[in-house]
Amino acid sequence: MAATPDPNFGYLFRSVNKEYPVPVEACITGTIPDWLDGSLLRNGPGKFEVGDDEYKHWFDGLALIHRFNFRGGRVTYQNKFLRSDAYNKAMKYNRIILSEFGTLGIPDPCRNILERFASYFVPLNITDNDLINIFTIGDDLYACTETCFFRKLTNIETLDFDKKKINQFKTLGVLTASAHPHVDRDGVTYNMASSYIGGSWYNIVRYEPVKSDDPSKHARIVGSIRAKNCLKPSYYHSFGMSENYFVFLEQPLYVNLKKLATSQLRNSAICTCMEFDKEGKAYFHVMEKRTGKVLSIKYEAEGFFGMHVINCFEEGGHVVFDMCCYKDDELLQKFYLDYLRNGDPSGKRFFCASISQRFVLPLNIDKTTTPRGQNLVTLKDSTAKAVLQKDGSVFLTPEQLSDAITDMPRINYEQYNGRPYSYFYGVAAYRRGDFTNALVKVNVKRKSTIMWHENDCYPSEPVFVASPGAVAEDDGVIVSTVINTRTKRAFLLVLDAADFSEIARAVVPEEVDCPVSFHALYVPNMSPSGLTATEDAKCNFQNGREVCVA
Repeated sequence: MAATPDPNFGYLFRSVNKEYPVPVEACITGTIPDWLDGSLLRNGPGKFEVGDDEYKHWFDGLALIHRFNFRGGRVTYQNKFLRSDAYNKAMKYNRIILSEFGTLGIPDPCRNILERFASYFVPLNITDNDLINIFTIGDDLYACTETCFFRKLTNIETLDFDKKKINQFKTLGVLTASAHPHVDRDGVTYNMASSYIGGSWYNIVRYEPVKSDDPSKHARIVGSIRAKNCLKPSYYHSFGMSENYFVFLEQPLYVNLKKLATSQLRNSAICTCMEFDKEGKAYFHVMEKRTGKVLSIKYEAEGFFGMHVINCFEEGGHVVFDMCCYKDDELLQKFYLDYLRNGDPSGKRFFCASISQRFVLPLNIDKTTTPRGQNLVTLKDSTAKAVLQKDGSVFLTPEQLSDAITDMPRINYEQYNGRPYSYFYGVAAYRRGDFTNALVKVNVKRKSTIMWHENDCYPSEPVFVASPGAVAEDDGVIVSTVINTRTKRAFLLVLDAADFSEIARAVVPEEVDCPVSFHALYVPNMSPSGLTATEDAKCNFQNGREVCVA
């Protein structure tokens, strides 16, 4: 069935004209579980225009941090722009200064003539617009994007961030990084980051869970993988981590470094330097977590594009790598704001499908004795294949985990990341070609799905929060921000993670802007349940004063 046009779809990609740093109370329908006591922090673009300048791509907008706080069955909402250099300079000069993924900035007026000239050739204007995710190192929270910069949240109640950004280029020599770090069970945080000295390298960085103004000073590179083409390293957004291994996908979406080095001079944005090789293959690199040693086995598959790893675990002498996969990078082209707001010349929009797939990488391969041409996957009930080729490489054929068109996957991370699991949750397209207008629960063992959908409603990445003392993998709730384009209201949806029935929704006041966001993190409150006197006094709306119309 073809996608149904939404005449109000462009509303999702508007700019926020006014931030709300003071919490306002949401109107509740249903019952928020009393045990849900914490903050849902979300990150995403909030401003697409600066003076007469306009950002071109959805990934470019200035970062807006959101906080939904749960206490005593009540929910408050607040948001605040991240005071990055990108934001501060844009506000100061009323121009876009720092270049983003799809938008070229102007040379910084504060730099002298030589620095401005040099900025055309060297990365002096890398953005610190940390609009993609929120992650943890130890007990501290940070906002990040895909550059070498991230920034510490200093006050969760006011959404204030440290004025000083963390610069990993200075401490670790890396220029780009994954937007999805992993936290291991010992509290150590790992991330993938790239360096370009003596070639192009994909590095695993280990951050110790210590209190520090700059955790990159206490970090070290565990191991490195050399790019197959040092002038065209692969783009990546996430990576896999199991109990004993890291898995990195080197996909055929490449960054042309020659073009990137002269992009400012050519008046071209970063995205124009990315090239998808339709004939290229996907390569899987496996690194030992303890030693940083990269396994000598070369795994490859037909080329595809993916942004989000679902989970990665070991079972029966294999590493299992689950990911949401696209056939190519067309999705990135569909995320230009002009297309999102106006569609193609006929006013129509059609978004490509992402399918959840499982790649199974056998570990115990002896190239002298392992038979060639046979499927080496021995996992029960798996249809994935791994075949040793004549050249010694192992060719992987994935199995499909679900028929749902889904992305932005989340799992019961604390208990099941890096381990065999049964369920993941994601945003989904209700009909082929739709923008993500549903939520889905996928049972990866039974390959079954449950879906939540409501007309004119567009949910964000779902976040799983476990019930106190939970035993079952799906004992908990799913929380997701939803925007209704017909009523132009936003609400926080709370679903029972087991059966996907609605438990409650918290409707944000009509006058408060709560736009589409990317990724989120749930953080339990450290203090006792119940709103503090300070927060209670700050709430502008009392529960039940307005009619809850989402």
